[in-house]
Amino acid sequence: MKLQNVITFRMSILKAVSIALWAVFFYFAIINEINDKTDEALTNYAETLITNYLADGNTAVADSTGGGRHHMRKVTAEYAASVSHIRYKDKEMFFASSGRYAPARTVTYIFRTDDGQWRELVAFTTTIDKDDLKRAILYWLVALYVVLLLGIIAVNMWTVRHSMKPLKALLDWFEAYQLGRGGKPLGIKTKVTEFRKLNDAVSRSVERNEQQYEQQKLFIANASHEMQTPLAVCTNRLEMLLDEDNLTETQMADIIKTLRTLKNLAATNRSLLLLCKIDNRQFAEGVTVNLKLATEKALQGLETVYSYRHISVSTDLEADTAATMDESLAGVLVGNLLKNAFVHNVEGGHITISSSGNVYSVANTGAPAPLDESKIFERFYHSADKKSSTGLGLALVKAICNLYGFKIEYAFREGLHTFTVTFG
Repeated sequence: MKLQNVITFRMSILKAVSIALWAVFFYFAIINEINDKTDEALTNYAETLITNYLADGNTAVADSTGGGRHHMRKVTAEYAASVSHIRYKDKEMFFASSGRYAPARTVTYIFRTDDGQWRELVAFTTTIDKDDLKRAILYWLVALYVVLLLGIIAVNMWTVRHSMKPLKALLDWFEAYQLGRGGKPLGIKTKVTEFRKLNDAVSRSVERNEQQYEQQKLFIANASHEMQTPLAVCTNRLEMLLDEDNLTETQMADIIKTLRTLKNLAATNRSLLLLCKIDNRQFAEGVTVNLKLATEKALQGLETVYSYRHISVSTDLEADTAATMDESLAGVLVGNLLKNAFVHNVEGGHITISSSGNVYSVANTGAPAPLDESKIFERFYHSADKKSSTGLGLALVKAICNLYGFKIEYAFREGLHTFTVTFG
């Protein structure tokens, strides 16, 4: 969920609860105000009745004094002692003028006459139907609640979206940014202090990363270049030693093992140099390369080298399958995909090479389980049973695809490890 939606949702929930609590408070405040006004009138009315009764025994009072009704009865001293002498209550009362029961507010007074007898006076007056009032208040509060909530959500969405524009711009910049590829500078202007600090921190971090990346590339390129000559010299000297007649079989075997190690190191060194050149974009502009011809050329050497493993190869390549790229890198791309299919195959296995439109695919038999998709394109990654490989073949394929904007995908289907490159 987006940050602005999370903030809007939480603010809306908080305000919705606040509005609901306010609605409850509003209802009770209205009822309390109505009761206060009614009780005040009833109190004056009841006190006037009691005063008249104590004065001359007459409870008749003009309607103008309270606008209500009353009745009085004798009560015992025990009853008078057991209840409050002044009580207010809402109840249904019968009104003779209308001939029906209606909601009323009542006040009950218990008082003692001069001769020591107890009387209970109940004075009442019509009042609003509180159930009707509840329904009316509920209806209008719900309507107000919905309008306010929708308005709050709209205002919150606009406010949060407007306030989060610098953060969104930063995220968009991050998505487009690629280490070592340059890109437009982080020129996000904002008056918010926190966003300014975040932009400054990101700029400094990116600058440090770019410097470290360039230093690493320079170190790898220089180290690989400087290693070429010593490796070649060591290889030549060992090859010359093999021509000596006085070597024992053990010595010859050790020299051959050393030569094999040096050749692997030289291959790794060449791959690293090529990766550095790809990262630095040190290649000519792309030309149209026929992938069918590149595949046939690569297969000639590989089938000869791996003929002892009896791996069959079938091709289904369209004659016009082509890609726009550096010709030498096209050879590296195709060659590494095919070499990977041979190296990681099984005895008597099979390789299928196909193309359709702008899609080029290489599938091979091999391990019975899928490879780790998150690691197979990493540099120096080896499968469990192929520790002797350089671990740079698929990394080179990935780097070339990134250079030209191609898409490389791996899938394990029907027992075949399939690598698919989509051009353009």
